[in-house]
Amino acid sequence: MTKIVIIYDSNTGNTQKMAESIADGARSISDVNVTLKKVGEPFSLCNLLVDADAVILGSPANYAFATPAMRDFISCIQGQVADGSFKVEEKLGAVFGSYGWDGAKSAERFALEMRNIGFEMYSFVLAKPTLLPIPKLRQKALEECRVFGKNIAEQITEN
Repeated sequence: MTKIVIIYDSNTGNTQKMAESIADGARSISDVNVTLKKVGEPFSLCNLLVDADAVILGSPANYAFATPAMRDFISCIQGQVADGSFKVEEKLGAVFGSYGWDGAKSAERFALEMRNIGFEMYSFVLAKPTLLPIPKLRQKALEECRVFGKNIAEQITEN
């Protein structure tokens, strides 16, 4: 069975909705197991990621970067890879996120960090929530997330 792990951070709930939509899309492909975790929840990094075929990370933009919690999480992955506890060879990596002002620079930086760790990177998906009166995602963005998840699942089940 193909295993996809989605780990995200969310401040307003938009990135969480994106994560859930990506998971729904991936689960639409048979024989795909999806694990969804929020940064800050307790879980064993190695146990969660060691058997994953794809690792998808999501974060809202925070001054044109991933959130501090997600940056700390990336540092943990880097440490695990550096000491040999976790190997990323042949693992597909992908990123997603919501942004308001940075023009998606945060996702580009985020994807570069994953590539530098050694993940084979898939393109990313972004959503710009409405800003006023309350930031929220449009339905079209959530559908794009479902397609993103489905496409990743199809790619790794074909290999």
